[in-house]
Formats: sequence, C-alpha cells, structure tokens
Amino acid sequence: MEVVYLAETPWYMRQLRDNPNRVFEPGQAPAIWRDRGVERADWPAHTMTDAEIEAAQPQRLPADVRIRYGPYEAVLAAGTALYGKDFASIRLLQQNFGRRPVAWSITAAGSFYGLDALVVQEGLVIRVLEAPLDSTDARYDFRRVMGVPLDSEVTDELLFETYRYGRLLELGPDRLESTALSMSSTLGVPFTQLGIAAEARGDLEAAVKYYAAAAALSPNPTIRAALAEARSRLPSK
Repeated sequence: MEVVYLAETPWYMRQLRDNPNRVFEPGQAPAIWRDRGVERADWPAHTMTDAEIEAAQPQRLPADVRIRYGPYEAVLAAGTALYGKDFASIRLLQQNFGRRPVAWSITAAGSFYGLDALVVQEGLVIRVLEAPLDSTDARYDFRRVMGVPLDSEVTDELLFETYRYGRLLELGPDRLESTALSMSSTLGVPFTQLGIAAEARGDLEAAVKYYAAAAALSPNPTIRAALAEARSRLPSK
C-alpha cells in the first residue's frame, strides 16, 4: 500500500478505507514478489470514521504525542505540523505495521512519523520494515541520497528485471514533453544512486552502467558529467 498526497482529501481517505481488498496473484506478479507469501488482508486499510476524517484538519501538536506501531513506540514532538495525509498515514501505519507492506513513492515521502530507523529505499519506493537494518550488511548504501538507506541488491533487480521503460533507454529524454520528462527523470533517480554507490566502492564499470541508464532517462547535466568522468577513469582494454 502506498500513501500519496491524495490523502489530503476526505474522499480519498474514505476510499482507502472502503475499497475491497484484492487477491494477490503470485503467478501474475513480477518474479521479485512471487515468493513473498503475502496473505489477503481481511481488514480495511484504516478504520477512521467519516467524522474523524472530517476532523483531520491541519494543526500543530500542542504537546508531545506518543504513538505505538506494533512493538515500537515513537514520539511526535510538540509543535509538529500535521496535515490530512499525516493523520491518514499514521493510522495506516498503526493498523498495518507488520501485517502487510506499507511504502511511499520516493516522490511522496517526507516524514516517517518516528519510524526513521525502520525504512529503506527499494527502487522507486521507501518501504517500512519490521526491524532495523543491519548496518554492516554491504547490500545497504547508507549515503541517504533520498534521506533513507538504499537496498542496492533489490534496487538493481527492480531496475533491470522488473521495471519497464518503453524505448526511453534507447531514445533518451530530449523529446519528451514536460510531464513525461518529469516522470522519466524520476525513473533515473535510483540509477544515479546506484552509480554513486558503485563509484564509492571503486566499481567503475558498474558506475558507468548505472550512470548511462540515468542519463538516458534524465537530461540532468550533472548525471551526464558523472558518466563522462567515470568513463574517463575506466582502465583501457
């Protein structure tokens, strides 16, 4: 489940609650998700009443507020500003933590409501985990380009084996109109992150591969400069 900015609107908050839970079909899912053993949820995404939804108006907390998510407790400090999407996100986290996947798109993530130690980026989403990451595990890049650690292994699999790009990687972004260009550039973000991580560990060939894909999706001159610089440092064959 992904919480988005539409959660600022009461109709969307009601829709999140009232929509039926759909059956997950492993055989129709991409390979990376087929063996996750996800069971069909028999509870609503949240149980906010219509009155609670209407009362979820922007406000600043007058005092510290303790919130429990499964076995974890977090504190939202006095003065924290909360909006409609925040009330919906907190209730979704409380009622689904450890029970079904919860994630934000990298374009919609902001506050993690005290669960910062339990989030990780996987491709284009930031997912909530049930336990903190192992900081010694080499698969995780802790440079926090998007504000959270990056799972490099899962991200690589998503980028090259799961996501689809049409002909973007072949034709590049230069002829895209503004909305499509924004979307294409977002697709390039995790490629850039993997390129930075590969370069940091001295794997220039991998860095070039990642930067080249990012440059095919985004016109950002910084990415193209990073690609050129990494190529210039490759040992001659």
